[in-house]
Amino acid sequence: MVFVLSLSSIPAVHAVDQTAGTSGASFMKIGQGSARAMGVGRAFVALAEGVDAVAWNPAGLALAQQKELAYSYLAYVENITSPLYVAYAHPVGRTVWGANFAYLSVQGDESDIDARDDNGIPVENQDIAMRDAFGTVSMGRSFWYEKLFLGAGLRFVHEDIAGASHDTVVGDVGGILKPNSVLAVGGSIQNFGSSKANVATVGRAGAAFRLGDFVTLAFEVNKASDDKARIGLGGEFQLPEEYLEVGQVALRVGYYNADHTGFSYNPTLQNLSLERSTGLSLGLGVYTSRVFGYGLGLDWAFIPAGALGSITQISIKVKF
Repeated sequence: MVFVLSLSSIPAVHAVDQTAGTSGASFMKIGQGSARAMGVGRAFVALAEGVDAVAWNPAGLALAQQKELAYSYLAYVENITSPLYVAYAHPVGRTVWGANFAYLSVQGDESDIDARDDNGIPVENQDIAMRDAFGTVSMGRSFWYEKLFLGAGLRFVHEDIAGASHDTVVGDVGGILKPNSVLAVGGSIQNFGSSKANVATVGRAGAAFRLGDFVTLAFEVNKASDDKARIGLGGEFQLPEEYLEVGQVALRVGYYNADHTGFSYNPTLQNLSLERSTGLSLGLGVYTSRVFGYGLGLDWAFIPAGALGSITQISIKVKF
């Protein structure tokens, strides 16, 4: 049997704990689905709304007021990419149904991928392929005059590493409480119902504060079953549409307490003085409702990852 360490170690950007990466399907923790979430330091459990919520907290689905369709592209570290992530949200009264599908593939020889046999000896002169995917069906519903939102989902996870594959079915549950226009409190449990050897369960809890019309601050603690607790902090500065006349623009910054991965020699990161950063995230969002009667949004996130390089994510959303 061949062990491929590249995908097993991808959470190393935010974890060097001895138990980190010991679960299966580690690709489930790299942050597919929302550039907005990555831009605010993953502090998203209380901010999740609409189609973005399918991947982060199913309760936020209930906040969708229109049909939403989203696509996201994630360029991760070590030449790992997720070229396909699509999600859809469909309101039916106070209930909103959602679904997503994601595909991740890495292929190369031993110079690109750290592959080892049962004894930990590097495998040479072999082409190694990894093909991973997941799909989710979720629903969210509002209660208590749209102050309480609850959601649940069922997820199918497929992992194929060098021909060794397995399939797992897991569940998500979540809730968001919005007692007023300022405060939101959220929590979720993702990927529960299977052993850690198949998929790590992730618990999230956090809060978001809206300060006037322009600033939102968010905080989250998350704990994966194969890692220690992590903290995310994020801020979003938004210019409302009435000020710009043609749309909304949001600037985002976040921090996730990632373990330091070393010094980057990437000239771009050095020019930005980010060569030592492994926790900072930056983001930008643009949205307009004036594209042939449809709402169109574009989100971008950039995350320096020390010696591992950087992470870039782009998300496109259509509301109709």
